[in-house]
Amino acid sequence: MADASAPPTPSVSLVMEPAVPGADEDAAGSLGSAAVLVDGAGLSASLRAGCAHSVAWYSHLLAARLLGALQDPALSLRGALRLAIAEVAAAHGPDCRLEDGSPSATVVAVRWGAERLEHLVLADSSLLLDHADGRVERRTDPRVDEVVAAHRTVAAVEARRNAPGGFWVARHEPAAAEEARVGSVPLTGLRAVHLVSDGVTRAVDLLGLHREEGLAWALREQPRALLAAIREGERALPPERRPRKVHDDATALTVRWD
Repeated sequence: MADASAPPTPSVSLVMEPAVPGADEDAAGSLGSAAVLVDGAGLSASLRAGCAHSVAWYSHLLAARLLGALQDPALSLRGALRLAIAEVAAAHGPDCRLEDGSPSATVVAVRWGAERLEHLVLADSSLLLDHADGRVERRTDPRVDEVVAAHRTVAAVEARRNAPGGFWVARHEPAAAEEARVGSVPLTGLRAVHLVSDGVTRAVDLLGLHREEGLAWALREQPRALLAAIREGERALPPERRPRKVHDDATALTVRWD
């Protein structure tokens, strides 16, 4: 539960660079003492054939419902995510056969009180804990990458989505919320937190432009320049190093107390 006393008031900033202009499948925002980032999974239509809704519809609705649920201090972060997933599943309507494939997303959420910050990560988006002493701690969920590394075919990977021994994302199963990685840290000494999609952490993992400390600095001081550098780096990759999606939606939501 969040602290009952009044939390400090931070500043919040958001930068977004969609892979395709006008077709952003990421969603992020803040409300009260909570912030969320939802990164819609860019699956082919064949893998979400049971549902006519777009990935963007799913990610934006889930972000809105999760922000609303986080306003209830009686709900844990997992409880708020469980409720939000259930509400979005109900919003699909009777024409959607969700068991035949539906949109999904990764989730990062934080909520702060007077003394501590709670955090939640589900799948491969990341949270950067940016400390005033220069330390940067990255919280993410490596199970997606582990499954992809071990199983090279799309069918084998998909068979392990939201399955025991596989990886977990927000989809239509509320129980997936129980698989989210959660924790809390003191606010004392915490300069900022950065909720980032994997399109942003490409700067570290794919392009080698930064380590985590440099990425956090860029997000604080030059976020627009960072996204431009990521796009330039993606274009410069030789063909043999290019990922399936040359460009990915890049979104960063920064909450600062300094």
